[in-house]
Amino acid sequence: MQKTIIFVMTIGVAPPTVAQTPPAQVPVAEQQNRDAEKIKILNAELAEQKQLLADAQKTRAVHLADNNAEAVAKTENRLEELNANIKQLQQEIALADGSVNKNLVVTSVTQPVGNVPTNPQKTSTTGPWWDLYNKPAQAAQ
Repeated sequence: MQKTIIFVMTIGVAPPTVAQTPPAQVPVAEQQNRDAEKIKILNAELAEQKQLLADAQKTRAVHLADNNAEAVAKTENRLEELNANIKQLQQEIALADGSVNKNLVVTSVTQPVGNVPTNPQKTSTTGPWWDLYNKPAQAAQ
């Protein structure tokens, strides 16, 4: 009688791992630390933006003294941008430290460019359901 030996080679397979999901609720102390760190970062950014604003105001004054209209225009654009940044950072800080209602909607501080009508024309809503813009029918060409 003949014996057959069978070798079964197995490749080392790691058992499946389960992904660790974050806890559903963060402990209060940890959240307070996160909030404090966020406020610290926002305040540092706010201080930086205020310093850049002060520098830009000095630069603007120099350009005004030199009668350099092009440089003044560029500097004024930069001043507007920095003021917008400061306003947004102040809003974020107010939201983070709880000094305003959490349901406050933060809106963009940029102004629309060009002529924007104050009272836009209302369009008829009698078009077909698929015509999102209610365009009038065009004549056959």
